[in-house]
Amino acid sequence: MRFLAIAAFAVGVLTAAPLCPATNGALTPDGSSCVCKTGFQGLGCTQCITDRACMNVNANSRCVVGFGYTKSMKGKTYSCVLGSALQAVFNDGSMGFSCDASAKSCVMAVYKGATGPQGPHVVDCNLSGCSFTDSGVTCTSIKCICSNDCSVITKSLFEESIANKPVVITATSDKTLKVDIQGSPLPLDSTCSASSCELPDVFDELGASSSSTTAPPPKQSFSKALILSLAAVLVLLGGISLALVLFYSSYMAQLRRGKHDDDDADHVLEDPLQSHGFMVPSSGDHFAFQDIGCATRAHGTTVSLVAKFCGRASAVPTDEPKTILHGIRGAVRRGEMLALMGPSGSGKTTLLNCLAGVANGTTEFTGRISLDGAPLPSNFRQVAAYVHQDDCLLATLTVRESIEYSAFLRLPSSMTLVAKQQLVTRVLAELHLTHVADSRIGNASLRGVSGGERRRVSIGMELVTQPQ
Repeated sequence: MRFLAIAAFAVGVLTAAPLCPATNGALTPDGSSCVCKTGFQGLGCTQCITDRACMNVNANSRCVVGFGYTKSMKGKTYSCVLGSALQAVFNDGSMGFSCDASAKSCVMAVYKGATGPQGPHVVDCNLSGCSFTDSGVTCTSIKCICSNDCSVITKSLFEESIANKPVVITATSDKTLKVDIQGSPLPLDSTCSASSCELPDVFDELGASSSSTTAPPPKQSFSKALILSLAAVLVLLGGISLALVLFYSSYMAQLRRGKHDDDDADHVLEDPLQSHGFMVPSSGDHFAFQDIGCATRAHGTTVSLVAKFCGRASAVPTDEPKTILHGIRGAVRRGEMLALMGPSGSGKTTLLNCLAGVANGTTEFTGRISLDGAPLPSNFRQVAAYVHQDDCLLATLTVRESIEYSAFLRLPSSMTLVAKQQLVTRVLAELHLTHVADSRIGNASLRGVSGGERRRVSIGMELVTQPQ
Protein backbone atom coordinates (compact mmCIF):
# COMPACT_ATOMS: atom_id res chain seq x y z
CA MET A 1 0.00 0.00 0.00
CA ARG A 2 2.91 2.29 0.77
CA PHE A 3 4.35 2.06 -2.73
CA LEU A 4 0.95 2.35 -4.39
CA ALA A 5 0.25 5.53 -2.50
CA ILE A 6 3.55 7.15 -3.40
CA ALA A 7 3.52 5.90 -6.99
CA ALA A 8 0.11 7.48 -7.42
CA PHE A 9 1.79 10.87 -7.14
CA ALA A 10 3.25 10.33 -10.58
CA VAL A 11 -0.09 9.86 -12.34
CA GLY A 12 -2.41 12.28 -10.58
CA VAL A 13 -2.90 15.74 -12.11
CA LEU A 14 -5.31 18.38 -10.88
CA THR A 15 -7.07 20.51 -13.43
CA ALA A 16 -7.71 23.49 -11.18
CA ALA A 17 -6.30 26.83 -12.32
CA PRO A 18 -2.91 27.66 -10.75
CA LEU A 19 -2.74 29.99 -7.76
CA CYS A 20 -1.18 33.28 -8.93
CA PRO A 21 -1.61 36.41 -6.78
CA ALA A 22 -1.14 39.65 -8.68
CA THR A 23 1.29 41.11 -6.13
CA ASN A 24 4.17 38.66 -6.76
CA GLY A 25 3.26 36.89 -10.00
CA ALA A 26 1.28 36.97 -13.23
CA LEU A 27 -0.43 34.48 -15.51
CA THR A 28 1.08 33.67 -18.86
CA PRO A 29 -0.88 35.02 -21.87
CA ASP A 30 -2.61 31.68 -22.41
CA GLY A 31 -3.56 31.53 -18.72
CA SER A 32 -2.10 28.03 -18.31
CA SER A 33 0.61 28.86 -15.78
CA CYS A 34 1.86 31.48 -13.38
CA VAL A 35 5.23 33.17 -13.55
CA CYS A 36 6.73 34.59 -10.35
CA LYS A 37 8.29 38.02 -10.30
CA THR A 38 12.04 38.31 -9.88
CA GLY A 39 13.07 37.47 -6.32
CA PHE A 40 10.07 35.23 -5.50
CA GLN A 41 9.30 31.51 -5.80
CA GLY A 42 7.25 28.75 -4.19
CA LEU A 43 3.49 28.32 -3.75
CA GLY A 44 1.66 31.50 -4.77
CA CYS A 45 5.03 33.16 -5.44
CA THR A 46 5.20 34.06 -1.73
CA GLN A 47 8.67 32.74 -0.86
CA CYS A 48 11.23 35.54 -1.07
CA ILE A 49 14.75 34.99 -2.36
CA THR A 50 16.34 38.42 -1.82
CA ASP A 51 15.83 41.45 0.41
CA ARG A 52 15.29 43.60 -2.67
CA ALA A 53 12.25 41.53 -3.66
CA CYS A 54 10.67 42.22 -0.25
CA MET A 55 11.56 45.91 -0.40
CA ASN A 56 9.71 46.16 -3.74
CA VAL A 57 6.57 45.11 -1.86
CA ASN A 58 7.23 47.10 1.34
CA ALA A 59 10.24 49.35 1.73
CA ASN A 60 10.61 48.40 5.41
CA SER A 61 10.50 44.64 4.93
CA ARG A 62 13.39 42.21 4.51
CA CYS A 63 13.67 38.53 3.53
CA VAL A 64 14.06 36.32 6.60
CA VAL A 65 15.30 32.78 5.91
CA GLY A 66 14.73 29.78 8.22
CA PHE A 67 12.25 27.21 9.46
CA GLY A 68 11.44 28.73 12.86
CA TYR A 69 8.76 31.25 13.83
CA THR A 70 8.67 34.25 16.15
CA LYS A 71 5.67 35.83 17.83
CA SER A 72 5.25 38.58 15.21
CA MET A 73 5.70 36.46 12.08
CA LYS A 74 2.65 36.33 9.83
CA GLY A 75 3.57 33.32 7.76
CA LYS A 76 6.19 31.42 5.79
CA THR A 77 6.53 29.58 2.49
CA TYR A 78 8.53 26.35 1.96
CA SER A 79 9.94 24.78 -1.22
CA CYS A 80 11.13 21.17 -0.91
CA VAL A 81 12.62 18.33 -2.93
CA LEU A 82 11.45 14.90 -1.80
CA GLY A 83 14.07 12.57 -0.28
CA SER A 84 15.87 9.81 -2.18
CA ALA A 85 13.54 7.07 -0.85
CA LEU A 86 10.50 8.85 -2.30
CA GLN A 87 12.33 9.83 -5.50
CA ALA A 88 12.69 6.13 -6.27
CA VAL A 89 8.91 5.86 -6.77
CA PHE A 90 8.10 9.49 -7.67
CA ASN A 91 10.86 10.79 -9.92
CA ASP A 92 11.45 14.56 -9.84
CA GLY A 93 9.01 14.86 -6.95
CA SER A 94 8.73 18.17 -5.08
CA MET A 95 6.59 19.52 -2.27
CA GLY A 96 5.56 23.01 -1.17
CA PHE A 97 3.97 24.63 1.92
CA SER A 98 2.52 28.03 2.56
CA CYS A 99 1.54 28.82 6.15
CA ASP A 100 -0.54 31.70 7.56
CA ALA A 101 0.21 32.17 11.26
CA SER A 102 -2.71 34.52 11.89
CA ALA A 103 -5.21 32.05 10.38
CA LYS A 104 -3.43 29.07 12.03
CA SER A 105 -3.50 27.17 8.76
CA CYS A 106 -1.24 25.90 5.98
CA VAL A 107 -1.65 24.58 2.46
CA MET A 108 0.50 21.76 1.09
CA ALA A 109 0.99 20.57 -2.48
CA VAL A 110 2.94 17.80 -4.19
CA TYR A 111 4.03 18.38 -7.78
CA LYS A 112 6.66 17.65 -10.39
CA GLY A 113 9.84 19.68 -10.11
CA ALA A 114 9.85 20.28 -13.85
CA THR A 115 6.47 22.07 -13.80
CA GLY A 116 7.06 23.77 -10.43
CA PRO A 117 4.62 24.82 -7.72
CA GLN A 118 2.71 27.10 -10.11
CA GLY A 119 2.02 24.18 -12.46
CA PRO A 120 -0.35 21.21 -12.04
CA HIS A 121 -0.45 19.65 -8.56
CA VAL A 122 -0.63 15.94 -7.91
CA VAL A 123 -2.03 16.30 -4.40
CA ASP A 124 -3.40 19.38 -2.59
CA CYS A 125 -3.97 19.50 1.18
CA ASN A 126 -5.31 21.99 3.72
CA LEU A 127 -3.95 21.92 7.28
CA SER A 128 -5.88 23.58 10.11
CA GLY A 129 -5.51 24.19 13.84
CA CYS A 130 -1.83 24.89 13.39
CA SER A 131 0.61 26.19 16.00
CA PHE A 132 4.03 27.61 15.11
CA THR A 133 7.25 27.37 17.17
CA ASP A 134 10.96 27.90 16.62
CA SER A 135 11.34 24.18 15.83
CA GLY A 136 8.44 23.54 13.46
CA VAL A 137 4.68 23.42 12.86
CA THR A 138 2.01 21.23 14.47
CA CYS A 139 -1.51 21.00 12.98
CA THR A 140 -4.52 19.20 14.40
CA SER A 141 -6.17 18.25 11.10
CA ILE A 142 -5.37 17.63 7.43
CA LYS A 143 -7.70 17.27 4.45
CA CYS A 144 -6.40 16.33 1.00
CA ILE A 145 -7.75 16.12 -2.53
CA CYS A 146 -6.13 13.57 -4.81
CA SER A 147 -6.17 13.81 -8.61
CA ASN A 148 -9.01 12.15 -10.52
CA ASP A 149 -6.34 9.91 -12.05
CA CYS A 150 -5.33 8.50 -8.66
CA SER A 151 -6.09 4.87 -7.99
CA VAL A 152 -8.89 3.86 -5.66
CA ILE A 153 -6.38 2.85 -2.97
CA THR A 154 -4.48 6.14 -3.26
CA LYS A 155 -7.69 8.20 -3.10
CA SER A 156 -8.75 6.22 -0.06
CA LEU A 157 -5.39 6.89 1.60
CA PHE A 158 -5.31 10.65 1.04
CA GLU A 159 -9.00 11.48 1.21
CA GLU A 160 -10.11 9.01 3.91
CA SER A 161 -7.29 7.24 5.84
CA ILE A 162 -5.36 10.37 6.80
CA ALA A 163 -8.33 12.74 6.76
CA ASN A 164 -8.63 14.88 9.89
CA LYS A 165 -5.40 13.34 11.31
CA PRO A 166 -2.75 15.46 13.08
CA VAL A 167 0.37 16.58 11.22
CA VAL A 168 3.81 17.44 12.65
CA ILE A 169 6.36 19.30 10.50
CA THR A 170 9.78 19.10 12.16
CA ALA A 171 13.14 20.60 11.17
CA THR A 172 15.69 17.77 11.36
CA SER A 173 18.52 20.09 10.31
CA ASP A 174 18.96 23.57 8.86
CA LYS A 175 18.10 22.17 5.39
CA THR A 176 15.78 19.18 5.94
CA LEU A 177 12.18 18.75 7.10
CA LYS A 178 10.13 15.71 8.09
CA VAL A 179 6.36 15.79 7.58
CA ASP A 180 4.79 13.12 9.79
CA ILE A 181 1.08 12.49 9.14
CA GLN A 182 -0.67 10.09 11.50
CA GLY A 183 -1.81 7.06 9.51
CA SER A 184 0.58 7.72 6.61
CA PRO A 185 2.65 4.70 5.45
CA LEU A 186 5.87 6.69 5.81
CA PRO A 187 7.00 10.23 6.76
CA LEU A 188 7.75 12.68 3.95
CA ASP A 189 11.44 13.52 4.30
CA SER A 190 12.67 16.32 2.08
CA THR A 191 15.34 18.96 1.57
CA CYS A 192 13.75 22.35 1.96
CA SER A 193 14.22 26.08 2.05
CA ALA A 194 11.83 28.51 3.78
CA SER A 195 11.57 32.30 3.93
CA SER A 196 9.16 35.22 4.30
CA CYS A 197 9.14 39.03 3.99
CA GLU A 198 9.07 40.48 7.51
CA LEU A 199 8.85 43.94 9.12
CA PRO A 200 11.24 45.48 11.70
CA ASP A 201 9.42 44.10 14.76
CA VAL A 202 10.41 40.61 13.59
CA PHE A 203 14.00 41.80 13.17
CA ASP A 204 14.06 42.83 16.81
CA GLU A 205 12.81 39.38 17.86
CA LEU A 206 15.40 37.63 15.77
CA GLY A 207 18.19 39.93 16.94
CA ALA A 208 19.48 40.49 13.40
CA SER A 209 17.80 40.90 10.04
CA SER A 210 19.88 38.11 8.46
CA SER A 211 19.62 35.63 11.32
CA SER A 212 18.35 32.17 10.55
CA THR A 213 15.51 30.92 12.72
CA THR A 214 16.23 27.26 12.15
CA ALA A 215 16.16 25.37 15.44
CA PRO A 216 19.37 23.51 16.30
CA PRO A 217 19.32 19.71 16.33
CA PRO A 218 18.18 18.24 19.64
CA LYS A 219 20.98 17.74 22.12
CA GLN A 220 22.09 14.17 22.49
CA SER A 221 21.82 12.74 25.96
CA PHE A 222 23.28 9.54 27.33
CA SER A 223 22.27 7.57 30.40
CA LYS A 224 24.67 7.17 33.30
CA ALA A 225 24.59 3.38 32.81
CA LEU A 226 25.75 3.73 29.20
CA ILE A 227 28.52 6.13 30.18
CA LEU A 228 29.71 3.81 32.96
CA SER A 229 29.60 0.81 30.62
CA LEU A 230 31.67 2.61 28.00
CA ALA A 231 34.13 3.70 30.67
CA ALA A 232 34.47 0.12 31.95
CA VAL A 233 35.06 -1.19 28.42
CA LEU A 234 37.71 1.47 27.80
CA VAL A 235 39.47 0.64 31.08
CA LEU A 236 39.39 -3.09 30.24
CA LEU A 237 40.78 -2.50 26.74
CA GLY A 238 43.44 -0.23 28.19
CA GLY A 239 44.47 -2.89 30.69
CA ILE A 240 44.68 -5.57 28.02
CA SER A 241 46.72 -3.28 25.76
CA LEU A 242 49.10 -2.44 28.61
CA ALA A 243 49.56 -6.14 29.44
CA LEU A 244 50.32 -6.94 25.80
CA VAL A 245 52.83 -4.11 25.58
CA LEU A 246 54.60 -5.24 28.77
CA PHE A 247 54.68 -8.86 27.60
CA TYR A 248 56.04 -7.91 24.19
CA SER A 249 58.65 -5.61 25.74
CA SER A 250 59.78 -8.36 28.12
CA TYR A 251 59.96 -10.91 25.31
CA MET A 252 61.96 -8.60 23.05
CA ALA A 253 64.31 -7.79 25.92
CA GLN A 254 64.99 -11.50 26.40
CA LEU A 255 65.62 -11.89 22.69
CA ARG A 256 68.08 -9.01 22.69
CA ARG A 257 69.89 -10.45 25.69
CA GLY A 258 70.01 -13.83 23.98
CA LYS A 259 71.51 -12.34 20.83
CA HIS A 260 74.07 -10.43 22.89
CA ASP A 261 75.08 -13.58 24.73
CA ASP A 262 75.30 -15.49 21.45
CA ASP A 263 77.69 -12.90 20.02
CA ASP A 264 79.91 -13.08 23.09
CA ALA A 265 82.82 -15.30 22.15
CA ASP A 266 83.71 -15.98 25.77
CA HIS A 267 80.25 -17.32 26.62
CA VAL A 268 80.21 -21.09 27.03
CA LEU A 269 77.03 -22.84 25.93
CA GLU A 270 75.51 -24.80 28.78
CA ASP A 271 74.73 -28.45 28.18
CA PRO A 272 71.00 -28.63 28.85
CA LEU A 273 71.07 -32.35 29.50
CA GLN A 274 73.76 -32.04 32.18
CA SER A 275 72.44 -28.79 33.67
CA HIS A 276 68.90 -30.02 34.13
CA GLY A 277 69.35 -33.72 34.87
CA PHE A 278 67.77 -34.72 31.57
CA MET A 279 69.59 -38.04 31.26
CA VAL A 280 68.79 -41.73 30.76
CA PRO A 281 69.12 -43.62 34.07
CA SER A 282 71.75 -45.95 32.58
CA SER A 283 74.73 -45.09 30.39
CA GLY A 284 72.80 -46.03 27.26
CA ASP A 285 75.78 -47.38 25.33
CA HIS A 286 74.19 -50.49 23.79
CA PHE A 287 70.82 -50.59 22.05
CA ALA A 288 69.60 -54.05 21.01
CA PHE A 289 66.47 -55.68 19.65
CA GLN A 290 65.66 -59.42 19.43
CA ASP A 291 62.95 -61.46 17.74
CA ILE A 292 61.02 -58.40 16.52
CA GLY A 293 57.81 -59.39 14.82
CA CYS A 294 54.92 -57.46 13.39
CA ALA A 295 51.48 -58.65 12.36
CA THR A 296 48.32 -56.82 11.31
CA ARG A 297 45.16 -56.97 13.38
CA ALA A 298 41.74 -55.68 12.32
CA HIS A 299 40.58 -55.02 15.89
CA GLY A 300 42.06 -54.85 19.38
CA THR A 301 43.25 -52.28 21.85
CA THR A 302 46.21 -50.08 20.88
CA VAL A 303 48.96 -50.42 23.46
CA SER A 304 51.84 -47.99 24.07
CA LEU A 305 54.94 -49.56 22.53
CA VAL A 306 57.19 -48.04 25.16
CA ALA A 307 55.00 -49.55 27.88
CA LYS A 308 55.04 -52.91 26.12
CA PHE A 309 58.79 -53.10 25.79
CA CYS A 310 59.18 -51.91 29.38
CA GLY A 311 57.42 -55.16 30.30
CA ARG A 312 54.33 -53.49 31.81
CA ALA A 313 51.62 -54.25 29.23
CA SER A 314 50.71 -56.60 26.39
CA ALA A 315 48.13 -56.75 23.63
CA VAL A 316 46.30 -59.80 22.29
CA PRO A 317 44.99 -59.67 18.69
CA THR A 318 41.35 -60.54 18.23
CA ASP A 319 41.57 -61.64 14.57
CA GLU A 320 43.88 -63.88 12.57
CA PRO A 321 47.05 -61.76 12.11
CA LYS A 322 49.00 -61.21 8.87
CA THR A 323 52.76 -61.38 9.44
CA ILE A 324 54.83 -58.41 8.21
CA LEU A 325 58.07 -58.87 10.20
CA HIS A 326 59.37 -62.02 11.88
CA GLY A 327 62.51 -62.78 13.90
CA ILE A 328 64.32 -59.48 13.26
CA ARG A 329 67.31 -58.84 15.50
CA GLY A 330 70.18 -56.38 15.70
CA ALA A 331 72.20 -54.02 17.89
CA VAL A 332 74.01 -50.69 17.71
CA ARG A 333 76.39 -48.92 20.11
CA ARG A 334 76.71 -45.24 20.94
CA GLY A 335 78.55 -43.42 18.17
CA GLU A 336 77.71 -46.03 15.54
CA MET A 337 75.30 -45.75 12.59
CA LEU A 338 72.99 -48.59 11.62
CA ALA A 339 71.40 -48.60 8.14
CA LEU A 340 68.38 -50.63 7.06
CA MET A 341 68.26 -51.67 3.41
CA GLY A 342 65.59 -53.52 1.48
CA PRO A 343 63.13 -53.25 -1.40
CA SER A 344 59.94 -51.20 -1.22
CA GLY A 345 57.33 -52.77 1.02
CA SER A 346 59.79 -55.00 2.85
CA GLY A 347 58.97 -53.41 6.24
CA LYS A 348 61.83 -50.94 6.80
CA THR A 349 59.55 -48.14 8.03
CA THR A 350 57.53 -50.61 10.09
CA LEU A 351 60.70 -51.80 11.85
CA LEU A 352 61.82 -48.22 12.53
CA ASN A 353 58.38 -47.41 13.96
CA CYS A 354 58.75 -50.37 16.28
CA LEU A 355 62.26 -49.39 17.43
CA ALA A 356 61.20 -45.76 18.01
CA GLY A 357 58.07 -46.77 19.94
CA VAL A 358 55.68 -45.25 17.38
CA ALA A 359 52.27 -46.78 16.75
CA ASN A 360 51.93 -48.24 13.26
CA GLY A 361 48.21 -48.31 12.48
CA THR A 362 46.52 -51.56 13.45
CA THR A 363 49.72 -53.64 13.61
CA GLU A 364 50.87 -55.66 16.63
CA PHE A 365 54.57 -55.75 17.57
CA THR A 366 56.28 -58.60 19.39
CA GLY A 367 59.84 -59.15 20.59
CA ARG A 368 62.21 -57.44 22.98
CA ILE A 369 64.05 -54.11 22.87
CA SER A 370 66.69 -53.30 25.48
CA LEU A 371 69.10 -50.55 26.44
CA ASP A 372 72.28 -51.87 28.03
CA GLY A 373 70.50 -55.19 28.58
CA ALA A 374 67.57 -53.68 30.48
CA PRO A 375 64.04 -52.88 29.29
CA LEU A 376 63.57 -49.43 27.84
CA PRO A 377 63.20 -46.69 30.51
CA SER A 378 59.91 -44.86 30.86
CA ASN A 379 61.40 -41.63 29.48
CA PHE A 380 62.78 -43.31 26.36
CA ARG A 381 60.65 -41.15 24.04
CA GLN A 382 62.14 -38.03 25.67
CA VAL A 383 65.73 -38.98 24.90
CA ALA A 384 65.17 -40.70 21.53
CA ALA A 385 64.56 -38.81 18.30
CA TYR A 386 62.73 -40.16 15.27
CA VAL A 387 62.54 -38.36 11.92
CA HIS A 388 59.53 -39.58 9.98
CA GLN A 389 59.70 -40.53 6.33
CA ASP A 390 57.52 -37.59 5.22
CA ASP A 391 58.20 -33.97 6.20
CA CYS A 392 55.47 -32.38 8.31
CA LEU A 393 56.29 -28.67 8.40
CA LEU A 394 54.26 -25.45 8.51
CA ALA A 395 54.78 -23.67 5.21
CA THR A 396 54.41 -20.17 6.67
CA LEU A 397 57.11 -20.57 9.34
CA THR A 398 60.76 -19.77 8.70
CA VAL A 399 63.50 -22.37 9.12
CA ARG A 400 64.55 -20.89 12.48
CA GLU A 401 60.95 -20.64 13.70
CA SER A 402 60.30 -24.30 12.84
CA ILE A 403 63.25 -25.53 14.90
CA GLU A 404 62.41 -23.08 17.72
CA TYR A 405 58.85 -24.42 17.65
CA SER A 406 60.19 -27.92 18.42
CA ALA A 407 62.69 -26.65 21.02
CA PHE A 408 60.21 -24.52 22.96
CA LEU A 409 57.63 -27.33 23.15
CA ARG A 410 59.86 -30.31 23.84
CA LEU A 411 62.81 -29.09 25.90
CA PRO A 412 62.38 -28.82 29.69
CA SER A 413 60.59 -25.69 30.93
CA SER A 414 63.40 -25.19 33.44
CA MET A 415 65.84 -24.49 30.60
CA THR A 416 66.34 -20.79 29.97
CA LEU A 417 65.17 -19.09 26.81
CA VAL A 418 68.78 -18.14 26.02
CA ALA A 419 69.90 -21.77 26.19
CA LYS A 420 67.09 -22.91 23.89
CA GLN A 421 67.92 -20.23 21.34
CA GLN A 422 71.61 -21.15 21.43
CA LEU A 423 70.72 -24.79 20.81
CA VAL A 424 68.67 -23.72 17.76
CA THR A 425 71.58 -21.63 16.46
CA ARG A 426 74.01 -24.53 16.91
CA VAL A 427 71.71 -26.99 15.11
CA LEU A 428 71.29 -24.53 12.20
CA ALA A 429 75.07 -24.31 11.89
CA GLU A 430 75.57 -28.10 12.11
CA LEU A 431 73.04 -28.70 9.33
CA HIS A 432 74.31 -25.80 7.16
CA LEU A 433 70.97 -23.99 7.34
CA THR A 434 72.21 -20.66 8.70
CA HIS A 435 71.97 -18.94 5.29
CA VAL A 436 68.26 -19.83 5.01
CA ALA A 437 67.39 -19.43 8.70
CA ASP A 438 64.99 -16.57 7.99
CA SER A 439 63.47 -18.07 4.81
CA ARG A 440 59.97 -19.54 4.87
CA ILE A 441 59.55 -23.30 4.56
CA GLY A 442 57.03 -22.93 1.70
CA ASN A 443 55.01 -25.49 -0.20
CA ALA A 444 53.63 -26.08 -3.68
CA SER A 445 51.83 -22.72 -3.73
CA LEU A 446 54.23 -20.72 -1.53
CA ARG A 447 57.84 -20.39 -2.59
CA GLY A 448 60.30 -21.52 0.08
CA VAL A 449 63.45 -23.54 0.70
CA SER A 450 64.50 -26.53 -1.38
CA GLY A 451 63.42 -30.11 -0.77
CA GLY A 452 66.78 -31.08 0.71
CA GLU A 453 66.73 -28.09 3.03
CA ARG A 454 63.24 -29.01 4.19
CA ARG A 455 64.51 -32.49 4.99
CA ARG A 456 67.36 -31.03 7.05
CA VAL A 457 64.82 -28.86 8.90
CA SER A 458 62.91 -32.01 9.90
CA ILE A 459 66.16 -33.54 11.16
CA GLY A 460 67.00 -30.32 13.02
CA MET A 461 63.63 -30.34 14.80
CA GLU A 462 64.64 -33.68 16.34
CA LEU A 463 68.34 -32.87 16.93
CA VAL A 464 67.44 -29.74 18.91
CA THR A 465 65.84 -31.96 21.59
CA GLN A 466 69.35 -33.37 22.33
CA PRO A 467 68.58 -37.08 21.78
CA GLN A 468 70.93 -39.71 23.27
